[in-house]
Amino acid sequence: MITITNASSASLANNLHVPQIQYLLLAIAVGAVVGLVNEYRKITGARIFLGLRTSIFTSMLGFVFAVLYELEGGYLVFVTAFIVITIIAATIYVERARVLKSLGATTYISMLLVFASGMLVGLGLYLYGIVISVIVAVLSFYKTQFLNAISRIRREELLALLNLLLISAVILPLLPDRFIGPYDFFNPFEFWLIVVIVSLIFFAQYVALRVSRRGLLAFTIIGGLVSSTTVTLSIIDLSNRSTKEHQRPLAINVLLSNVPLALVQVGAALYITAGSAAPLAYLWLSLTVITLSLAALAIIERERVSPAGLEPPSTPLPFRRILEFATLLFLITAIAKVVSVAAPSYLPLMIGVGALGNALSAVIAVGLLYSRHLISAQAASQLSAMSLAVGIVEKAPLSLMSRDSEFRKIVSVGSLALAAAAILLTAVPL
Repeated sequence: MITITNASSASLANNLHVPQIQYLLLAIAVGAVVGLVNEYRKITGARIFLGLRTSIFTSMLGFVFAVLYELEGGYLVFVTAFIVITIIAATIYVERARVLKSLGATTYISMLLVFASGMLVGLGLYLYGIVISVIVAVLSFYKTQFLNAISRIRREELLALLNLLLISAVILPLLPDRFIGPYDFFNPFEFWLIVVIVSLIFFAQYVALRVSRRGLLAFTIIGGLVSSTTVTLSIIDLSNRSTKEHQRPLAINVLLSNVPLALVQVGAALYITAGSAAPLAYLWLSLTVITLSLAALAIIERERVSPAGLEPPSTPLPFRRILEFATLLFLITAIAKVVSVAAPSYLPLMIGVGALGNALSAVIAVGLLYSRHLISAQAASQLSAMSLAVGIVEKAPLSLMSRDSEFRKIVSVGSLALAAAAILLTAVPL
């Protein structure tokens, strides 16, 4: 008679890669996560057969088949495992459908996933097992909330989401990623990538106001990542449709759109496209002062900066405007490349005019010129400071489109003060 000691069994487990006891405990926990959620749902009136004990047993069954696979090897064990769990789950599903007169298959699929989670834990892929189990639990717990959220989706919102998936997941991968044309001025993939990024920001901006009527600040910051000009025009439209009490918060949000303008469109864009922090050495003071000043304004006005009762934009994905921004970015970058070589003395004028349309486009053009050693770090900082100032000061004349005098006054005075700071605090003279 052969006696197998604990040491021998451990050695055998190690040689055969059999899961240790802690993996069994983890498999039990994976099943318990789903089971506990379902037991809670039973208390609130849901009729679910996949309770705590059933979930744990299902996960343990998957774990046992994983052990058998490690001991016996071969894919026959996997085939047998899924045949067994499919028969068990299908039998329960048919009986449940007969009794409850319901053909919903959610719990049936959940049982298969819990079984797979237990098997993944047994195979050592415990992270996947845990993630799948948690996702099943979350989807089960928030089932009602998900259904309610879906029921509130409008037709134009669903269409915008599908269009967003089309341009990002279908069209973008099909485009060639290479430069074509004179001076290699056009890259189809890069151009469409800009379209995708701008589309995502417009959609997120819409969602911010759609989900929360107090999402004006999020609307401002998200939109300002691409174009504070667009944010200003959108807020002016809100101003003309809003009551007197909303005018001051709306005007403050126009000024706050200069935070992503300074930090992202100028600071981050210049650093990324230039591939160096050298141009920022001349700009850090103006960027810091502008950001801190606006942060202080947001803190002082924190009670009114996101008023309730504002309607979101009428279109979730204004594709025409998105294409206009992408095209403008391409044109400014391409023309700047040509001007820097053919007529460098006209470059400041070209960048300044480009910043009127989109400061981000102008700064990206500046960063690319520096990265290709066509301009110095000092020149890059000068042009970027000018782009920042133009991007800020243009909000003053745009504010004249608002019918409210308080709105116009706040935006005009604030924009002129911030633009002056952008120029005067730049460490080198223009």
